[in-house]
Amino acid sequence: MSDSLNDALAEAGPHTAESLAERLPHFPVEAIRQALDALANQGVLERVAGEDGVTAYRYVAPERYVQHTWDVVKDPGKRPGVKPQ
Repeated sequence: MSDSLNDALAEAGPHTAESLAERLPHFPVEAIRQALDALANQGVLERVAGEDGVTAYRYVAPERYVQHTWDVVKDPGKRPGVKPQ
């Protein structure tokens, strides 16, 4: 069983949020679904309509993953030097 998203996505897929949740038991399926949608919006993953109507995702462009060099996930809306109101 895999314990990281990179390991879980090592195979191109397609993957569903539910299939990844089985491999990533420490993450809720809704969090996985949100991450998959965010990665699809970045162009890292491709959304594929499954025969059963379930949305699946295929890893197509890992070079487009803008957070690949980050040590931790950062708030993309936060601007350096700007204090929250």
